[in-house]
Amino acid sequence: MLIRHSFIYILARLLTGVFGMATTALLTRLLDPDRYGLYGLSLVVMSFGATIGFDWLGLSFMRFYQSRKDDPLVISTILQLFLGVVVVTAGLAALAGAAGVINGREAPMICAGLLLMWSFSWFELAARFRVADFNPLRYFGMNLGRALFVLLGACVAAWMTSDPVWTAIGTAAGTAAGATLGGFRGWRLGPRYLDRALARAVLVFGLPLAASNVMSALSDSGIRALVEALDSAAALGLYTAAYLLVQNTLTVVASGVGSAGYALAVRAVETGDAGAARLQLLNNGTLLLAVMAPAALGMMLTADGIATTLVGHQYVAEVTRLTPWMAAGTFFGTIRGNFMDHAFQLGHKSHLQIWVTAAAAVWAVGLSVWLIPRQGPIGAAIAMTVAMAFSCVHAWFAGRRAYPLPFPGAAIAKVSLACAVMAALVLVVPGRGLFPFIARVVVGGLSYGTVALATDLLDLRSTLLRKLAGPWQRGAS
Repeated sequence: MLIRHSFIYILARLLTGVFGMATTALLTRLLDPDRYGLYGLSLVVMSFGATIGFDWLGLSFMRFYQSRKDDPLVISTILQLFLGVVVVTAGLAALAGAAGVINGREAPMICAGLLLMWSFSWFELAARFRVADFNPLRYFGMNLGRALFVLLGACVAAWMTSDPVWTAIGTAAGTAAGATLGGFRGWRLGPRYLDRALARAVLVFGLPLAASNVMSALSDSGIRALVEALDSAAALGLYTAAYLLVQNTLTVVASGVGSAGYALAVRAVETGDAGAARLQLLNNGTLLLAVMAPAALGMMLTADGIATTLVGHQYVAEVTRLTPWMAAGTFFGTIRGNFMDHAFQLGHKSHLQIWVTAAAAVWAVGLSVWLIPRQGPIGAAIAMTVAMAFSCVHAWFAGRRAYPLPFPGAAIAKVSLACAVMAALVLVVPGRGLFPFIARVVVGGLSYGTVALATDLLDLRSTLLRKLAGPWQRGAS
């Protein structure tokens, strides 16, 4: 089930990433770096607010749902908590506006960012409902629909207005439209449909996650805000273009693996079978590493081809320089977020995660303040990479106090060998441009797959031999 569901989730996210790349490619041709930087500011507001205000609720739902999935009040309780957070964030935004905190030319972008935050958070929560129900096909449809609607909404708005505000509003509308494909019916609102005990349990479990997410947001969205504050809106536009290309590839793929693996791990832990839970977690870590290592390395090795093919000419040089650092940082971040952080949630010790994310935030922000004035956007990418690498080591040791995870040592050795062979062969492919870029992708994929099959990574060789032997055995009998 892990590989089958992960394949569907990865395919859903991968197609979303392809549409996201297409959206980035078009917007970098429709908006100059300054306007695209303002659009990037709305995305900063979206990701910062969604991470702090809403992500904890989805994680809490995933942790509690498996033990109470037959309770009709679970979904209604989570929904009412979500609406409560919407009201709170809207009130805080209104107070900030009345106090004059939100002003200047960034004010419309911040307001558009709030719309993006609410629509994005609603989509992510609705998608988690489908993951918890082990309904990957519905999840697939939601993500594909969102990607298409966002492409149309953002690019049509940019083409018609050349205005970053309307571009952000088009993005928000497309995201909200995708959420409607979740197929939800029968939800109820009101006090009689609120399970107060569950709501208290979700808050006790989730609020430490929210505090941890504040630190994560500082490491991610905060750095992007620093790029504009310490450099310029145009610098943020260049940084955002590279950021979205990497995020639309690596993070979405990792979340596909993590979505399937975490739900299965929760179910295994709830059964009380420690052996089954350990095996499931080992499989989760192995699959995540086997997918993310070649994906990140591939982006690092083909950065020039990615930039030349996908972004406008004003962005190519800087995106080429930024992509390797961002790919490395995203690799460490996805390994931590989609595997190591699960220890804190499975062990119901989410408060320990705060220290991990706080330390990462200190590294990321401190290095950014020092490096951005000296090296521009690439300084921010270096800071993020160092911070995420450090936080991986920190999370592994801190997680031992919550729920010890199995160490996928054999998988690390096999993946490292496959990646080394892949890098050696990709680097000898000559030339620049579209066709050498495609050739590098093909050579990299084939070489990695060949070594993975030879070393029996993920039991690929064993499974293939069993399937090939099946018809012969049936014929002999």
